[in-house]
Amino acid sequence: MSVKALKTLCAIVQQGSFAAAGDKLGLTQAAVSIQIRQLEEQLGTRLFDRVGRNQVLNHDGRKVLERAEQILTLYDQLGDGLGAAGQFNGELLLGAVFSVQTGVLGPVLARLRDRYPLLKIKVLRGMSIDLAQRVESGELDAVLITEPQHNIPPDYEWATLDCEPFYVVAHKDIPVQSDAEMLRRYPFIRLDPRAWAGSMIDSELRRRGIAPDEMMELDSLQAALMMVEQKLGLTIMAVGNHRLEYLRERFCLVPFGDPVIHRNVGLYQRRDHGRKALAQVLIDEFLKL
Repeated sequence: MSVKALKTLCAIVQQGSFAAAGDKLGLTQAAVSIQIRQLEEQLGTRLFDRVGRNQVLNHDGRKVLERAEQILTLYDQLGDGLGAAGQFNGELLLGAVFSVQTGVLGPVLARLRDRYPLLKIKVLRGMSIDLAQRVESGELDAVLITEPQHNIPPDYEWATLDCEPFYVVAHKDIPVQSDAEMLRRYPFIRLDPRAWAGSMIDSELRRRGIAPDEMMELDSLQAALMMVEQKLGLTIMAVGNHRLEYLRERFCLVPFGDPVIHRNVGLYQRRDHGRKALAQVLIDEFLKL
């Protein structure tokens, strides 16, 4: 079957009729009908049912349309990102933890868009451990995450972009005390221990012998902040300079750790990644901020 026939099928649905599709494609209505009939013969099923004077997609037709749209999208993207010039067009699949997405990522991507208008960037959110695995499985080109807690495999590389201190985050009405005193006195909203930041927090609590009154566990920083706003307890999170002023206006922040612990945030990718030049531009833009 031809790509032309698939494009004709999509045009019929988009334009509403065989005749309108023919006008759009520069074909006669008879030529459109022949293409669809040949497609039906190749697939061994009818794609349209006649309803009154109209031809309407049937169940099989809707299935074929969905698949045809996917095939045509891949067909149009066949040359994207190929060769040296292709580094800066096509699609970049990027993962980012919540704190990065709500921080400096927006300004960085705006600069990239201005420099490379043909570039498409798809950003997916998740925990650092999950995003790292998606890079290693080849699903994502690169990820902006907390530095892995294990040794970096030889085929992968890490670039630190920021160092973020941890804070106890409490409601504005709570009086400022030491981090240990606050954690012993108020309910604790724990981050998912699967998250690397969460495991760093748990390690520091154990090291100092602090056993807070845990009232819930969450895998979302945004959700934890919402719970703090409702005076349900306090939480601990790493805060970069780009978010520090914003959070200080809304919450009581007390440095966490003795001494204060930090996490590194950066870019994790394969060494042989096909978009390495683009990833380096991304790193350079982050370091300018």
